[in-house]
Parts: sequence; C-alpha cells; structure tokens
Amino acid sequence: MQFTRSNPAKQIPLRFYRYTSKIAVDVEPSLLADLEQANIKPRKHPGIIKPNHVELSSQLTGTLKRIVGDHPVKKVERDSILLNRYIQSRHPPPTQTEIENKRQLIIEEVNAKMPLERLATLSEEEQSRWQRKRELEINKRLGQRTYAWKRIDYGAYEAIVYAIGRGAQEYAVLRRILVELQQRDPAFQPRSFFDFGSGIGTGMWAASELWRDSIFEYYNVDRSREMNDISELILREGHENKQVALRNVFYRQFLPAIDTKYDLVILSHTLFELGDRNQREEVLLNLWRKCDGYMVIAEEGTRRGSELVNEARRFLLKINKGKQKPDEKLEGHTVAPCPHDLRCPRLSDLADRTPCNFQISYTPLRLTSDAAPDRKISLYSYAILKKGPAPTEDASRQWPRIVRPTLVRSKHAICRLCTEAGKLQEVIFTKAKHGKHAYGCAKVSRWGDRLPMMLGEPQQKSSDTSSSTEQSDLA
Repeated sequence: MQFTRSNPAKQIPLRFYRYTSKIAVDVEPSLLADLEQANIKPRKHPGIIKPNHVELSSQLTGTLKRIVGDHPVKKVERDSILLNRYIQSRHPPPTQTEIENKRQLIIEEVNAKMPLERLATLSEEEQSRWQRKRELEINKRLGQRTYAWKRIDYGAYEAIVYAIGRGAQEYAVLRRILVELQQRDPAFQPRSFFDFGSGIGTGMWAASELWRDSIFEYYNVDRSREMNDISELILREGHENKQVALRNVFYRQFLPAIDTKYDLVILSHTLFELGDRNQREEVLLNLWRKCDGYMVIAEEGTRRGSELVNEARRFLLKINKGKQKPDEKLEGHTVAPCPHDLRCPRLSDLADRTPCNFQISYTPLRLTSDAAPDRKISLYSYAILKKGPAPTEDASRQWPRIVRPTLVRSKHAICRLCTEAGKLQEVIFTKAKHGKHAYGCAKVSRWGDRLPMMLGEPQQKSSDTSSSTEQSDLA
C-alpha cells in the first residue's frame, strides 16, 4: 500500500508499509545495558557505518597528477567529466525478449498509423513500396527506443582519463564497503585478494590500506592491457623504475584457469561490460568458485546498476536450488546491505523504479591548482556475500538497514528500513513510544547505517485512523 506526503507540491509515493506508529522495537540487550550505564553514546552504536566522507591520500593524489604526463590538462579533465557521465547513464545490453516486446508494441503503433487493410486497394508495386516504408518506420522507432550497448575499449589515453575521472569516486565507494566488512568481521584477515575488472586498481588501494600486513597476494584481472599498465604505474607512484610497495602483485587480461582460492574477491563496476546475462552468470560462477571467504559486488547506484547487483546476488544464493546433490562449497549468504537472503523488496514492485542504493561523499581529483577541491556525492549499489551457511548465533545480522535519509523532526525521527522479513518498513521513532535509547540511536543514524534493534510486527488499525495519524506525523 502506498501513501503520499501531505504537501501537495510534492506528492511523492512512498512504498512502505503503513501503521508505522505502533511498532515495538527491542534494542540489542548488551547495547541497551551500555547505553543505560553511559558506557557508550547513541552516536557510536555498533550499527553506524563509517566513513561518511573519503579523500584520496596526498600520495595517491600526487601520483594521479603525475601519470597525466604531457597530455593537455584541460582536455583530460573535460574528457574525464564526459566519461563519468556516460558511465553513470549506462544500461546493460538489452535481451532478445526485451527487443521483441518493444518491436510488438511498435508494430501495433505503426498498424494504427498505416493499417494493413490499405494493401487491398494498392497495386502490386505500390504494395511493395508501402511495405518497405512500413518496415523502415518500425526499424527506425525500434532503434530510437533500444539502448545501443557497446563495450568500452580503454587505450592508454582512455585509461588515464578513467583514472582522473573515476579514481577518487570508485576508491571512496570500495573503501566504505570494505570498512563495513572489517567492522562486521574484525577477525577477518585476508591472505589473498582477487579483483576481476580491476581497472586502475582502486579495489587494491582500499584493501591494502585495511589489510596490508595480512594480504600476501594481489591478483588483478582486466581485459585492457593499458589499464593494467596504468594500475602498475600508480603503484610505482608514477615512476616506471620505482619498486612496487605491495607484495606479490599480479596482472592478467583473462580469468586464470587454475582453481586457486582467494579470501577476498572483488567485482566492482564491471557487470555493465559483460555482453549478456549468460556471460554475467558464467563470470559470477567462476569468481564464486574462487572465493574462499567474502565476495564484494559493487555498481553504479542507478536503477540498472541496482538491478545488476541484485541479479548477481540472487544467482549466487540460488546456485544449489533444484539440485539433487547441492554443492556445499557453493553455499553462501548475504552479509550486507540486506538483513536477509530474500528478493530485494524494491525490485519486487515493478511499478516502483527506485533503486536500492546508498551514498558516499568524496573529494574529486583536481588537476589544476586554481580549482578549489569540493565535495561530491556518489550513489552506489552493492552486495557483500560470504561462503557458507548463515550463522544462527549472530543476531546482529538481522538488524534493519536504513535505506533512505533519516528525517529528524520535532520530537520524532522517521526511518525507512529494510527488514529481516525482506520488506520495506517505515518507523516513526519517539522517546515516549520507543524509549530514549531506541529514539537516540534512530535519530543519529544515517542512510546506510543499521539500527541495533529488532522490530515487532505492525499493529494495524483502521484505515481512516491510520491515514490521519501518518499524514499528521509526516507533515
């Protein structure tokens, strides 16, 4: 059921469950004790995900400026902006079914404009000319409405442009995701790292900052040799003869045939480059077989990017479904962002085009000294999966995730949550109804954080009473 805000100027549909004012919450008992004894403040509760803003180190900033070389700085900056816009607007390749469905709709439109009954009144030559004109009109409309996908080929210059335009943004996204993984599993100390579609090495930058002492091998795969060259040059701080600071860094253009296992597998901003669903599933299966710990999937936070991430997540979670002899080595579960292994509730409603995404603030790279650094927001979709069955003793896995900005109002805070039941739920927290500790945690939590509590079932009231309550609370 959907409802709208009371402001007539902004009638935005919110597809969350109603009756949000009567939802009981139970704060994690150990946390509740710490809050009551003032051992911890609500703004530091364990569901908070850091960081909220990421900047490149001065060393990486200097290196990226250095690799530009003799290329015109203004041209590189202009091309990097254009490339970034193009990547953010990308769609995956259309399926044959999608193309055929569009073609049938267009044929119906053209038939209304050029009815087939007219053929009977035309001569044979006129019929042939009329049919050609009709086919041209159908193909023209189909071409206008079908996304013209093509793989991006990166040469030496394009790799530099990518590094300048995308390096800071992708690094910020991956750092936030990997920091969350580290927070969720502090005992995880990966010995090996594998990145498919590694690009300029942003995944390696983020992983090495968190686990430099434990990672013994970095394996990067990218089909562009020039991308691999730029990635290695960045590790050498822009000097070809300088030694690489990391241990055992390898580059390949194709997936290795050997069945080596890796503790941490990354698939970042790569799914759009794969030709169709079969190719995506083939790559995912190969990477999942190589994974011996965690697998991270990240894409642009657009509707299409969100769909690709969730398609990948569902494929990996359902690998054993329907098999007479399930392969225990392929069993896995979701760690983040979902508190469940069910279908994403945002994608279940085909009328709702809202993506499941999150945001991170970052400082973009500026090549010219006169341009003051500013902050930008990157929207991203992601999934962290882990090999093996879901742990039954970890109650924190079921904590609800905040999936839109928290609205803090007078004496109440509104949180839009994804719950362990695989549903979207809006909860209006107040001190009187939920207690000061639950209200305090909700008020300081942001988009992407988890609330350290369990939600009860909504207590349904009559539609009229509930509607008036919701509208007044949201006003």
